[in-house]
Amino acid sequence: MALWQWQHGAQSEKAASFISPVGFDSLPGWETDRHAEALIAFRKSVNQPRVLAELARLKEAALECRPSQAKSFFENFFTPFAADPPERGLLTGYFEPELEADYRPTDHCSHPIYGRPSDLVLAKPGDAISERDPPLTAGRLADGEFLPYFTRAEIDDGALRDRNLEIAYAADAIDLFVMHVQGGGVLKLPQGQRRVTFAGKNGHPYTSIAKTLIARGELDANAATLDRLLAWMRADTARARVLMQENQSYIFFDMLPEGETAPRGSLGAPLTAGRSLAVDPGYHTLGLPIWVNAPDLEFEGAPFARLMIAQDTGSAIRGAARGDIFCGTGAQAGLVAGRIKHGCQFFALAPKPD
Repeated sequence: MALWQWQHGAQSEKAASFISPVGFDSLPGWETDRHAEALIAFRKSVNQPRVLAELARLKEAALECRPSQAKSFFENFFTPFAADPPERGLLTGYFEPELEADYRPTDHCSHPIYGRPSDLVLAKPGDAISERDPPLTAGRLADGEFLPYFTRAEIDDGALRDRNLEIAYAADAIDLFVMHVQGGGVLKLPQGQRRVTFAGKNGHPYTSIAKTLIARGELDANAATLDRLLAWMRADTARARVLMQENQSYIFFDMLPEGETAPRGSLGAPLTAGRSLAVDPGYHTLGLPIWVNAPDLEFEGAPFARLMIAQDTGSAIRGAARGDIFCGTGAQAGLVAGRIKHGCQFFALAPKPD
């Protein structure tokens, strides 16, 4: 919430990042964006109970706004802020994978998808595990002692077995790992499709296995796309298992209600492909519009310069100008998301005072 904290006088080093008000004519490509698409995504934000009060008060105006008036809506109710000093950021992409699964274990579907364990406890400042290097964000109580939670390798080896935590079983371990990285997915079950969403993590830090392979010289940094990474993993599933366990972070999931037509981000709002953005909540309030300019990224046939809505977060998204574009659902969206790694510039839009 740093931008909003700064406007209300809170003391924060991070808040000092977006302190320079600029005109909309300073936003590259502003005049030609399809603002109505951003308005649709913004409406989903202001409908959420946890959205900032200063955004919630714009709900009626947003709902009454006609698509042809979307550009004027944002200009009338928001002020763009630039980072000071200017910061060259990084834009990546994420997606909602689809994977074959079953509610019960079968010979074909045998990899458990776990719900959040009851003994998973978030760490607080001052807890021993939060003071580790690197710090852990969650752990478990055992005999009165606060211990690190089980790692990915320990869970793969059965640490959570026989606790009735399985919400479904995946057919493919690599597909399941991808769903862990993305934070949710669509399960293609015999009874139909069900969406699952992030419900918690084991508290261990996230390790990028792509960066691990690049550091070892087994993957070209200039061609480290998701499809190339998956090809490396599927060429030898035994070595892939060892590599995946180097990322000790492990994600737990909840089933979304039947009939959900889109995944939900950290704010609780349904995500919109090409308009929802995962951000660092230390710098940006969820729900705010953010103008993102990434001229070297061709997206949907044009250089990327568009209004996004901050609706999600991610453990790898850290920094004032660090963002993750939600690219949609399925394998094709995964190809698009896996090839995005481009420099960018952020302008945060703050609501004008009453």
